[in-house]
Amino acid sequence: MIKKYQPNFIIIGAMKSATTSLYTYLKQHPEIFMPNIKEPMFFSGLDKKNDRNIVDKTSKIITFKQYYTLFTNVSTEKAIGEASPSYIFNKNCAELIYKYLPNTKIIAILRQPTHRAYSNYLHAKRSGREPMNDFVTAFKAEEIRKTEKWSPLYYYKDKGFYFKQLSRYYKIFPKENIKILLFEDLIKDPEKSSKEVFEFLKVDTNFIPKTIRKANKSGVPKGILGWILMKLRYYNLVPKNIQFSKFFPRFIMKLIYASVYKNPEKLNITIVKNLTQEYYKKDILQLEKLIKKDLQHWLN
Repeated sequence: MIKKYQPNFIIIGAMKSATTSLYTYLKQHPEIFMPNIKEPMFFSGLDKKNDRNIVDKTSKIITFKQYYTLFTNVSTEKAIGEASPSYIFNKNCAELIYKYLPNTKIIAILRQPTHRAYSNYLHAKRSGREPMNDFVTAFKAEEIRKTEKWSPLYYYKDKGFYFKQLSRYYKIFPKENIKILLFEDLIKDPEKSSKEVFEFLKVDTNFIPKTIRKANKSGVPKGILGWILMKLRYYNLVPKNIQFSKFFPRFIMKLIYASVYKNPEKLNITIVKNLTQEYYKKDILQLEKLIKKDLQHWLN
């Protein structure tokens, strides 16, 4: 296992909580290095028993050599990191990361769990992988889907139990090495949140990243073109990592996306309140104490 550089911080999640946005902000900083592969997902596919990456077939990086190669272009950067939102949910990742990178700093972005679940649902719907047309029905079908061995992609409800997930990290990593951001704070004031992370990573806090564009925004297919693209993506006929923006001007990309996707309907506030109170209230109250942040707005 030959390595010259290795990450000293990792963004562990959560999925659909603006991890892609934070990744793009940090990547701009001259004292921060982040690989071009945004989600290596290496540790989420690593088997605890034999240290081989055979558990998660979706992992893009499957050997330690490949993983450490991601950081070979590091030059003078102080902070070296990666972002894999699957790490927070995977029950083995905290121990595995600590085993190989014990001094690594941990960053997590948390989103109101019901809103996160809805965004996750829209993500699956957009890619043509969610057969149900009603979010609440899909949300409540999770236990059946688990028994039928559906992919964790569809664990809309379980991924919102942050107290359980973060407790694994707080048990083994020093508290001063864990930074928690709230999704709403990052969206409302990305410059302020970025500065907090810069301070946490001990890099120049005067740097101001470009934060105008929203990354990885959810939408739902519309029209015949949207339906065709959804089917192409479902059958893996469109490469997932292809960046069309490299080939077309930005205004052309806007026209393309406008023709195939539409903004999703906002989730009814009554649904948000009912699902939150029924499933997440206890976890949120425990989470408040763990991360020492007021989360009453998530409940109300």
